[in-house]
Amino acid sequence: MIFNIFIFNKSGTCIYYEEWNRKKASPNLQEEQKLLFGMLYSLKSCLSKLSPSPYVYLIFTLLLHYIINPQSNSMDPQTGFHCLTTSTYKLHFYETLSCVKFIVLTDPKTPDLREDLKKIYNSAFVEYVIKNPLYQLNSVIKCELFITQLNQIIKAIPYFNNQEK
Repeated sequence: MIFNIFIFNKSGTCIYYEEWNRKKASPNLQEEQKLLFGMLYSLKSCLSKLSPSPYVYLIFTLLLHYIINPQSNSMDPQTGFHCLTTSTYKLHFYETLSCVKFIVLTDPKTPDLREDLKKIYNSAFVEYVIKNPLYQLNSVIKCELFITQLNQIIKAIPYFNNQEK
C-alpha cells in the first residue's frame, strides 16, 4: 500500500507532496518534511563514512554490482542506499544526478519501488516539470500534467492499494 510521496530539491525543500492511503494525518506537514530530509541526509552521510575507503569501496561495489546485473541501476552510486524498512513503513528512495530526491512511503511488505521511482522521474518529472518553460527551477510543482501523470503511474503500481500482494 502506497501512503505518500515527497520530492525534495537539492537544498532540501519539499517541492511536491501528495498522499493517497495514509492512515494518520500529520499534525505539521512542514515539520515532517524537514525531519524526513534530515533523516535521509544523516543516513546517507553515515553510510558514506562507514565504508572502509569511500573511493575503493565505491568502485568495487559498483563494479561488482554491474558485473552481476549490468542492466540494473538499483543503487545510489554514492552510498548504495535505496530502501529503509521499519515495522510500520518502508521508505523507497531515488536520487537523481541533479540531487532531486524522490521518496515514497509504503506498507513494509511492499517490494522495492526503485524502478517505479525512475519511471516517475523520467516519464513525469522530466517531461512535465523540467521541460516546462513556465516552471521555475526549485519552486513548488503545480503543473497539472505532472500531477495527472504521477497519479497514473502510482495508481498503476500493483501494490498501490493492496497490502496483501
